[in-house]
Amino acid sequence: MVFRSVLPILGLTLCLMLTGCGGGETTPPPRASVASHFVLGSPDQILTTIVDPLPVKTALLKLPDGQTVAAYQIDKERNTYTDTNDYYGSGLGVGVEGGSNGVVSSGIGIGFPLFGGGGADARSHSTTTSILRFKVPDMAAYRRDWQHWVLHVDLDDGANRRSVETLPPAPPAE
Repeated sequence: MVFRSVLPILGLTLCLMLTGCGGGETTPPPRASVASHFVLGSPDQILTTIVDPLPVKTALLKLPDGQTVAAYQIDKERNTYTDTNDYYGSGLGVGVEGGSNGVVSSGIGIGFPLFGGGGADARSHSTTTSILRFKVPDMAAYRRDWQHWVLHVDLDDGANRRSVETLPPAPPAE
């Protein structure tokens, strides 16, 4: 009789312990973004980080007079993220059943995938984090009219390409 009263509590305890055995949480890929700032301690150097499915091929700072300054360094890191709607992990079920004659029965079921998960719903997404470095040739001119400078970036993976233009960062405080 004691065993029957402990079994539902044991089942709940096992359920709580095995909750973490399910499919692990995945981190979603970062969203496409462009962020620029001046490098601390180097007031004439701009660091721009671009997260996009396409890698950066070329990057230029366009001055108001038409001159351009190419990025002196472009670093790229490609990351692939996979998501799925399938359930990968083990499963646990607890059941308690009672009748009008006072008989209570309970059971515990544990399930494990036999052939793995994934399936047709698994999708992968790739993003590239490109880090660009520019050296501003004339900080006095930049401070004077930085809003008229343009950061021009060409993204290209060999099959797809596009260009992005944005303002560079505000100059650092003197």
